Amino acid sequence: MAYSSGTRDFRFNVPDGWVDRSMIAWSAPATPGVALPPNIMVAYDAPHKGELLASYVDRQLKDLSSKAKNFRLELRRDVNLKGREAVEIMFQWDAGGGLMKQRQVFSLLSDGRAVSFVNTAAAPEFERAEPFFSGMWNSLDWNSAA
Repeated sequence: MAYSSGTRDFRFNVPDGWVDRSMIAWSAPATPGVALPPNIMVAYDAPHKGELLASYVDRQLKDLSSKAKNFRLELRRDVNLKGREAVEIMFQWDAGGGLMKQRQVFSLLSDGRAVSFVNTAAAPEFERAEPFFSGMWNSLDWNSAA
């Protein structure tokens, strides 16, 4: 039996067994002299069967560190994300046009999917973007279905 899914703009039926791996992103307005405006992305994924959150994050980190040029992990810690177990990582890498900085916070949902919240900005701009990122984090509220 299919289920209905969508966004604020549309809905459609999804076949049984298909996994929601959607991504959605929000970006700050373009600023002169800033190549990439600060942004936040939310992505869903399907962990391996029986995979714990820590193992899932370890796998993501391994993938990131193998693909990102001059990857440098700054932080990895367990956190509480509005009542849910989560893991936060923060790192920098060379994107070719300059250093980028990113925070990712991962959590597992009740249906078994993983959700990641990703804050990205040019490394020199990250601190200036932090109040916007913090405002979004502070406004986070889980829907009852999550």
